[in-house]
Amino acid sequence: MNFYIVDCFTEEKYQGNQLLVILADRFISDDEQQKIAKEINFSETVFIFFEKSGYNLRIWTPNVGEVPFAGHPVLGAAFVIHNFVENQPSRQIELNLKVGKIHVEVSETTYTIKQNPPIFGITLRKEEIADIYGIFPEDIVDEYPIEWVSTGLEAVIIPLKSTNVLERIKVNPEKFKSYIKIHPECNCNHLFFVNTGSNSFQARCLMEDFVEDPATGSANGCMAAYIIKHNYFNSKKVSYTVYQGEDMGRKSVLKIDAACENNNWDIRVGGKCQLVAKGNWT
Repeated sequence: MNFYIVDCFTEEKYQGNQLLVILADRFISDDEQQKIAKEINFSETVFIFFEKSGYNLRIWTPNVGEVPFAGHPVLGAAFVIHNFVENQPSRQIELNLKVGKIHVEVSETTYTIKQNPPIFGITLRKEEIADIYGIFPEDIVDEYPIEWVSTGLEAVIIPLKSTNVLERIKVNPEKFKSYIKIHPECNCNHLFFVNTGSNSFQARCLMEDFVEDPATGSANGCMAAYIIKHNYFNSKKVSYTVYQGEDMGRKSVLKIDAACENNNWDIRVGGKCQLVAKGNWT
């Protein structure tokens, strides 16, 4: 099977979020897909299956298993399809995932994912989150809630007061496990963000297996919905940039455009991809 290693949401190679993309030209069992994801040990691996219905995607993490949606695997899969599969590359790529059809728009070298409308869930106390992640309740912004959101993959969105607090975050696994017993729906990505001015944010995303993610397209879609819902910019139409992964030495750049009018949501998360390697997976 042909495979591609792609860095996603980045302006240059060896930055952004690493992804293994495999073109599945033979049967691959669930067990083998999981083993391949474990072998490469990136945060996610995506398999592209060619069916009459189009491009079917399956996304696997090395430790948690299959997930129904994730941002950078969709971005990287669209990049590979556009550059290495289609003879006449289209400007819109339709992908079939567990959450339904996802569209990716191609504009020059930028790929933009149109995400599903958001679902909003529970809000959490500052003390609960602060205790898990080694910060203080007063480090979390008072004006906006800590809230569960999903645009296909759920995330808990947490606004912080400064980049200094963002740097200090470190998950305590035992406290996280206790927290999940109380809030099982929060066994998911936790996205912390800081407003750095000029329509830009810095963010860090801690995943449910205690691994940090250098770029999280799904969680940033959730954050866009959160920002509009809570009127963060006093507007129902927003456009901004998120920088993520810098503390890991893998700077990621995510371009966000979102709007909501009469409860009609339009959430778009975009970025660039860089090819690192390609070959044959035996």
